Amino acid sequence: MKFEWKIVLLSLIFSVVFMLLFTYGCSLGQKTVYVYQVGIYKEESNKDNKIAELKEMGIEGYTYQKDNQYYVLSMITQSKDEIEKHATQVKGIMKTYTVSTSTTNEMLLKSLSDGGIS
Repeated sequence: MKFEWKIVLLSLIFSVVFMLLFTYGCSLGQKTVYVYQVGIYKEESNKDNKIAELKEMGIEGYTYQKDNQYYVLSMITQSKDEIEKHATQVKGIMKTYTVSTSTTNEMLLKSLSDGGIS
């Protein structure tokens, strides 16, 4: 085999290997988080009322503040099936975020509040 063909073949092999490495290797340290948002309120009392309503339903609820508005979440999970089942019980919007595997719910809420995740 000619030297030029060897270089082309090796280049193709390295290209495929690095493409796979960057495509799948970078996602190893990440996870998908599903969030179910049930309200955005300007008044803190309305946010508190929604949280109380969720507690009556047996749902913990989460909140964060961004741009002088209160966001109320009824669920944060890594399970798509779980959030889809939850969507049949509560009216709201499902959002998806890709975050580091070490991200906790508290860290996620802080990032959402700070605008670090959109």
